[in-house]
Amino acid sequence: MTHNYKIIEIAPKTYEIDEFDCDSIFVLLGENKALVIDTGTGVGDLKTAVESLTGDLPYEVVISHGHVDHTGGVGWFDEVYLNAIDWDLYPYPASVEARRNYAHFIAERSGLRYDYDPQTDIIEWPKLAKRLPLTDGQRFDLGGRVVTAYACPGHTPGEMVFIDSGSRILFAGDAINGNLLFGSLPGTPQFVSVETALKALERIDSFKDQYDRIFNQHHDYRPFGQPLCDEMLPSVLTACRKLVDGSYEAKTVPGMFPGSPDRTVVIEGPAMITFRAEGIHEPK
Repeated sequence: MTHNYKIIEIAPKTYEIDEFDCDSIFVLLGENKALVIDTGTGVGDLKTAVESLTGDLPYEVVISHGHVDHTGGVGWFDEVYLNAIDWDLYPYPASVEARRNYAHFIAERSGLRYDYDPQTDIIEWPKLAKRLPLTDGQRFDLGGRVVTAYACPGHTPGEMVFIDSGSRILFAGDAINGNLLFGSLPGTPQFVSVETALKALERIDSFKDQYDRIFNQHHDYRPFGQPLCDEMLPSVLTACRKLVDGSYEAKTVPGMFPGSPDRTVVIEGPAMITFRAEGIHEPK
């Protein structure tokens, strides 16, 4: 099974692993233990790659949210932390078919041929990692650096972001992105209004004295190993505010993947937000 991932050191003892463009996994090394952020889609032998970085350090695994491209590699680990709000909203574990389909979509969209075999590198897990609840304000003391998790509902109800005191990086999962997706509808369990997402993002913005750079979990709107541009979060906030106050200009763009339907978006600077008009405001 392959573990031929691209890996780059983005800050001292802080690494980004590229899971064949499906997702980024981050590994943070402290003096006493390490932290792994997200597990990707589950393509290849992530455990070997992680432990090539952690060495003899024990490590814990946190997951930003419940989508397949973030929980797909849980089978490599004994325990993972995930916000309990997402536990019952998304399949856990994601099926091998869903994981292969997602990886196929990424390859088809990019037009690239990746160095893995879907039949041998995306497999059913022989065991299931135990889920532990991840809560707002939860701290992971790695020794010499502390990582704090914060709730940031929007992309999913249980979306979490992480601020690392050592690197002064905000690891944003899918909460902050150049291609931010708010696609759920009122009345569905996955629904989060743009109003609610805006409040959560404004809260994270209020912590900006604690971080200098933002890395999200996909490097399609940033180069691999590089942070999101400084304008990204301000642009996301402005777009959300325009959606909430009604001053936005909606546009139609192609779907995310080949064959998927067109999307309604608002574009502000480098940020594009997919939304549904019915999902902007909290239901009355």
